[in-house]
Amino acid sequence: MKPLLMIALILSATTAFADSFKLTRDGQEYLCTATAPTTPGGAVDCVNKAYSGPFSRDESMRLCSGARSTAPAECAMKAYAGPLSKEESINLCIHARSTGPVDCVSKAYAGPFSKAESLDLCSGDTSVATADCAIKAYAGPYSKAESIRLCKGEPQLMMRSLKLMEKSQEIQQKVMQMKVTYPVLRQ
Repeated sequence: MKPLLMIALILSATTAFADSFKLTRDGQEYLCTATAPTTPGGAVDCVNKAYSGPFSRDESMRLCSGARSTAPAECAMKAYAGPLSKEESINLCIHARSTGPVDCVSKAYAGPFSKAESLDLCSGDTSVATADCAIKAYAGPYSKAESIRLCKGEPQLMMRSLKLMEKSQEIQQKVMQMKVTYPVLRQ
């Protein structure tokens, strides 16, 4: 029985590394292997989860189209349990990889942004960092629209810029001068 168990382990290890390859870079050898997703299913599991909750079959299919996990369903269910309608929840959580968009909306909406502004800021694959960025930008020299536009894509980069601006009067003056010189930046 033990030899059979050993053969099974060897076969499973061989199968697990069937898609592996070695890569040599700068004299260092690396073993590259395919990884299995750590979250359940994909679009099918996502649709099933959303459909078992408050969403219709069509809503679930729209929400989970192209999903790689159940995250869009979890996000939309959390959003719908909070301040958002079904439609708002679905639009917010399409392509979400976590419940981050809901956390983002909750923080932005509790802060200076309207529901519509919060939804615009947080739609897609975002996190609470996006809301933090927009709130900080709005507290600084930027309008709400500018804060949303600046923080929507790369909030971490914008946060670094805001921190630098806080420390430098010169940078603050340059930003204000740019806004005066280039009125299109104020839109």
